[in-house]
Amino acid sequence: MIQIIPLEQTLPGMVLGEEVMSGSNILLPLGTVIDTAHIDSLRRCGVSEIVVLVSSERSAAELNEQREVLSERVEHLFRRAGSHVTMQALRRAVLDYRLEKFK
Repeated sequence: MIQIIPLEQTLPGMVLGEEVMSGSNILLPLGTVIDTAHIDSLRRCGVSEIVVLVSSERSAAELNEQREVLSERVEHLFRRAGSHVTMQALRRAVLDYRLEKFK
């Protein structure tokens, strides 16, 4: 389900339910997970409201699927890290950070 909200009420972690446009330019694509930098940027661009996805209860299968997608993305980002201890620690920290919203 989608909902239009004022930019002032936008919180980090919300997901865009529609592209944010400025004229014919896409400022943020559909599905973007909003962070504070996005909010600041949209404010500077004069955006007053956005469309966000209102989360409904997700099933355990959906949550597991989303966790798997995030895990695969992090693995892709660190595909050239090899077995370097520091890089593996960073990979784990990034994965833990991204999975935090599923706890």
